[in-house]
Amino acid sequence: MLDPELLRRNLIVGFESTDSENVHPFSVLRSQLLKHVRATGSRVFAVMSVQPGNGKTHVAVNLAAALSRIHPTTLVELDLRRPSIGQTLGLSPIRPGIDDALGELATLQDTGMRIDGTKLTVHRVRTPKANPEGLLSLDKLTALTNAIRNSDDQPICIIDTPPAVIHDDIMLIAPAVDGVIIVVQEARTSKRALVNMIKSLSPTPVIGAVLNRSLSSPLQMNEYEYYYNAMSEPQSP
Repeated sequence: MLDPELLRRNLIVGFESTDSENVHPFSVLRSQLLKHVRATGSRVFAVMSVQPGNGKTHVAVNLAAALSRIHPTTLVELDLRRPSIGQTLGLSPIRPGIDDALGELATLQDTGMRIDGTKLTVHRVRTPKANPEGLLSLDKLTALTNAIRNSDDQPICIIDTPPAVIHDDIMLIAPAVDGVIIVVQEARTSKRALVNMIKSLSPTPVIGAVLNRSLSSPLQMNEYEYYYNAMSEPQSP
């Protein structure tokens, strides 16, 4: 059972009821993503950002939480160098992690933690890895995403990835997913870096973007000091 106070401190609002003002931005993101899923049949999506601190993990966890209220959802942490999802959600540090599954020390079933009262299963990283390239080989990632795609409950999978400027891990991850959602921060994410990142992800499609902490947003700042706008209209691959 998740600790509500820990979730509050870590700004995890996606599990809140739909009439909560805090969860509204993620309900909008959820609707846009479900529209894309219905149109294309895609179900495995990576959440990426250019640099650290853009709110990538915040968006990934809250989007997965919001999705899990109405649809089976799998949240996978692939930021193996600087994992944070286990600590953010207060998950057991003892259970095997997705890093163990990629290293063939555990099965995918061993690493999944089902969140009580939701349709969410989380695969967090147990131990940070200084050199994760061997664990992020295309064969291993393809086997991982195919196993999730073939699950009986047909979940939507949200993958939290490393920032693009930190090594080249996202180049290894992108070919194994169906689409990418990019989180950008106004006045911090440079246009050149963003364009270069999108080019480097090709042919994996960018299906949407989240503008985080917008300086020019007409929306009011909520109590967690985050601004949001909806994910852009998804486009078919």
